[in-house]
Amino acid sequence: MRHELWGPEIHNHRISDQASPLVSFILKYDLIIWNDKDSEPTFETVNEKSWIDITLSSANLANKKMNWQVIKNNFSDHNYLVFNVVSFNATRDPPRIFFNHRQILKICKAVHQKFLELQEEIQTIDSKQKLEKWIEELTNTSNQISQSFPRKVIKHLRVPWWDSELEVNRKKTRALRSRYQRSRREEERSMRRIVYKKQEAHYKWLIKQKCRASFELFCQQLIANNAFDLSYKIAAGKIRKQTVLQSVKTSNRQFTNNIKETIQTIVQALFPTDDSTQETHV
Repeated sequence: MRHELWGPEIHNHRISDQASPLVSFILKYDLIIWNDKDSEPTFETVNEKSWIDITLSSANLANKKMNWQVIKNNFSDHNYLVFNVVSFNATRDPPRIFFNHRQILKICKAVHQKFLELQEEIQTIDSKQKLEKWIEELTNTSNQISQSFPRKVIKHLRVPWWDSELEVNRKKTRALRSRYQRSRREEERSMRRIVYKKQEAHYKWLIKQKCRASFELFCQQLIANNAFDLSYKIAAGKIRKQTVLQSVKTSNRQFTNNIKETIQTIVQALFPTDDSTQETHV
């Protein structure tokens, strides 16, 4: 499939829209194209050459790309696509950032104002480069105003006993609660409240069951090798708690502020400095 996104523009070629589904797929999932438009053709025969082989990845992996190139292959019409990837530790996707209604309205007003400023330039756009520049200015305005907002990241608690069953029940509970709160008629509201409360009770019961089962499995793993290990010591109260030093009052009737001052004050009280002038001579 030929397209200007991953290959040079070919004039006098038959009109074809075969690459449109792939382009839509790339845009939908925010994929990055690694291909270099100025590279050697990825497909080459005696009669023709083309750029139809594509390398795609996520934006996170694309930042680690190094030395993407096309190497001739004498045993096939398709050439080799060779690249290097910088070693890195796999990380989770960055957390999603949510905007409230006021922030979204502020972004819309800023983009609308910028659009009015650039509106006259639309008539002068006669090339792909000018169009991309015009879109980039509009996009930069949106990004600048959105980055000025304080970030409120929604983080979810990660526990080992959480599974798909709990996830489904949580969504169901929230949906029933939303339906109950949106109800206006008294009869419908009472009925939906009963349904919501039953689901909420079942959801809470599931959480307790999963949590307890996970803890029991943890205990079984602890005593698998030694029954008198950590679990036995905890049950028998044989775990020594770490000593916590509190603030003490100094000779100046002030309390210490850190552990170092506390230790020095205690040592000074137990082992005072010897004063030779107060010694009794025999």
